[in-house]
Amino acid sequence: MKTFLNAIGFLTIIKIPRKLYLNKQEFWKTSYYFPLTGIVIGLILAIFYFAASFILPLIACVILTLGLEVLLTGAMHLDGFSDAIDGIFCGEIDKSKILEVMKKSDIGVFGVVALIFLFALKFVFFYIFIKLGSKDIYGTLMLICFMPALGRWTINYNFNKYGKLNREGSLAKSFVSDGNKKAFIISSFYLFYLFLLSAVLFGFFFKGNYFLNYWGLSLRLFKAGNFDLSLIFMLVPLIKVILIILIIYLFTYLISRFFVKKIGNLSGDGIGALVEITEVLYLFLSFIAIKLV
Repeated sequence: MKTFLNAIGFLTIIKIPRKLYLNKQEFWKTSYYFPLTGIVIGLILAIFYFAASFILPLIACVILTLGLEVLLTGAMHLDGFSDAIDGIFCGEIDKSKILEVMKKSDIGVFGVVALIFLFALKFVFFYIFIKLGSKDIYGTLMLICFMPALGRWTINYNFNKYGKLNREGSLAKSFVSDGNKKAFIISSFYLFYLFLLSAVLFGFFFKGNYFLNYWGLSLRLFKAGNFDLSLIFMLVPLIKVILIILIIYLFTYLISRFFVKKIGNLSGDGIGALVEITEVLYLFLSFIAIKLV
């Protein structure tokens, strides 16, 4: 519990008592709970959206929910995103100069434009995603919960894959340990297990009312094959969630590799950028999974 609270304290603005702080040598263990902390953030967002939907129009609910995520996380990943974009598109080839640009406290033109573009995409996909699931509020809320979780799972991927490439003075160095691989495997297991289990259970209990069963090629194919309907309503959302996980995994591999190759080492800014981009990708994939797959 103490380690979990430290993970919440690090990834959010929620403060924990100083007496519960982990020492420096043990702080890396908080990474076990990064995806779980993401689920907690997602639950807060889902509850807020659900409450706001009784009072405000959809567009206002979406804007305020996305704003709440920024507030809860202290915009830490957005800061990394803008710094990473500034560094990558600064026109420099030398890795040390790229790092110098990323270290600057001010934000450049590329960073500003990228943030606007990021928020625009997140808003559009979140809005469409909510609109499609308007008849299934519970399924919608479930998928909202996993958006921050999958984003923070990518942090563990980077610690496991590129931990040895950390640099002195980097925030990432505090999380690099021989136990990163174990933390990545365990956090991946419980996150994907919960994601898959929730999809199957919602499909079983809500059946045709579950919005992952509304449309899509997989539902039509199963129906054409004269499968038992109760089986269809569990298999269809399961297939869609598996596809979302696989694409996010592949995307994480490619983008992480790109950042490390471009910057030369494991960067906290690059990790933050990947968290934000992954959340946008997750919303887009959820839309595709509902509408097409």
